[in-house]
Amino acid sequence: MSDTRLKIVTAVAGILIMLLAAGALLLPLQRDLPGRLVVGWLLIAAGAIELATSYIRRRHRKSVRLAAVATLLAGIRLVADPSAHFFAVMNMVILWLVVRGAALLYSAARTSRPLGNWLALAAATDLLLALGLLAGLPVALLVYGVFGPTPQIVAHFAWVFAASFIATGVLLIAIGRFGEEEPQTENS
Repeated sequence: MSDTRLKIVTAVAGILIMLLAAGALLLPLQRDLPGRLVVGWLLIAAGAIELATSYIRRRHRKSVRLAAVATLLAGIRLVADPSAHFFAVMNMVILWLVVRGAALLYSAARTSRPLGNWLALAAATDLLLALGLLAGLPVALLVYGVFGPTPQIVAHFAWVFAASFIATGVLLIAIGRFGEEEPQTENS
């Protein structure tokens, strides 16, 4: 695939992920489906886009695929498990963010600027979102136990997904803009 075509396909993938972020922000408005299904399908769509994009990448294919597969598996788990409740969904989301953030951080450490900075930003976003969910977990569980899935909890989840999807979309657009540089080391 030519460099120009590679950049265009990657940028389009980034735009599609950004559209998923907009969909995630609409999560609090949806009332017809269980939240786990909406979140699961958003994750499956994002993971599929990322996985497809990883096959045209020239560098960091393994770490990018790991992030994509983590996204896909988290989505499949949520869609396939009708008994998934708030705590299971929250744990899956935290695990997804940590695995994704670690994979992107690994790539960022092996990539020069400016692309390495974009990878680090996406990794930091996911890791900070995971930390934020962990920090709010005791309060969220208390609120959920007393009141059930309140609109505030659903809205919080929506913002977490939107932020992660935006970071991923921006990263893919940056890859489309800057391309991929030559390897710094033999083991990249």
